[in-house]
Amino acid sequence: MRRALAAAVVLVLLGAGLVAAQSSAPTPRTYLLGVLNLLRRYSIDRDRVDWPRAEAEALRAAEGVSTLSGTYPMIRTVIAELGNPHTSLLSPAQAKAPSAETIEVPSSRAENGIAVLTIPGLIADPEGEHRYVEAGIAALRAVEARASCGWIVDLRENSGGNMWPMLTVLAPLLGDGVAGSFVGPGLAAKVWSIRGGQAWVGDHPGAAEVNPARLTRPSPPVAVLTSRNTASSGEATLVAFRGLGRVGTFGGPTAGFATSNEVFALADGAQLRVTTTFDTDRAGRIYGVEPIVPDFPAQDPEAAAGQWLRTRGGCA
Repeated sequence: MRRALAAAVVLVLLGAGLVAAQSSAPTPRTYLLGVLNLLRRYSIDRDRVDWPRAEAEALRAAEGVSTLSGTYPMIRTVIAELGNPHTSLLSPAQAKAPSAETIEVPSSRAENGIAVLTIPGLIADPEGEHRYVEAGIAALRAVEARASCGWIVDLRENSGGNMWPMLTVLAPLLGDGVAGSFVGPGLAAKVWSIRGGQAWVGDHPGAAEVNPARLTRPSPPVAVLTSRNTASSGEATLVAFRGLGRVGTFGGPTAGFATSNEVFALADGAQLRVTTTFDTDRAGRIYGVEPIVPDFPAQDPEAAAGQWLRTRGGCA
């Protein structure tokens, strides 16, 4: 999951085993030491690793390596020791965001008083994020008048990315107030909230956009659909709904990546994504590497959600 506009990507050059700006490119050795320093400093799993041993073994394995990319196997070996599948190293090709025109955007449909809003994952540059939010607002507005029974939010194929545009699109359904938070060892909680159609993290907007849409029926019942493909920011979006008495969750358990990452852009264009905090819901329940089990496991979650919404009253 990505925090504060794509996890507040931290641009760094690595040298002397520390995060530091340099006028010249790092050597493979200083690059490797710098990445290990980031893992040691920021990972919530850092206490699992014997760092002097891991560093010494990584340096021995890197002897004779002449390129920065040649250190990737040593870095990934240490990441494996952390034991958190949400922490990863992406090559420059893997880290490149897709063009704004190619990303999947939210969509909607409505039938028999139930509006279905599908919220896909999002990895994009700012232009892509803007397109995602604009499409989401349009999708919500297109079905708002036909949602007399309530809403289904479909997160079954939301594999993550940037959570803030997702929450911005869903702001009218979430309503104003605290939606969750990030917590981690030795860190003050960072609260997520919705304020006037905008998603916030702490005292800062999470996304630049504001959702101006307003519902004819405020605080409607909402059914959220999940599956094993619901991961990372998809799970954070689910967590934002948990604890609301008018919300039920349907489908299958999620992937178990309900944690947040800091994203460090490395000197060669690679990205280091370090898991730094756990997600918590508005009731203070902490999530993490265990799948989130829905309230109502179902083979046909959309049908089950529709039946549940019709029991909530207000259908026209």
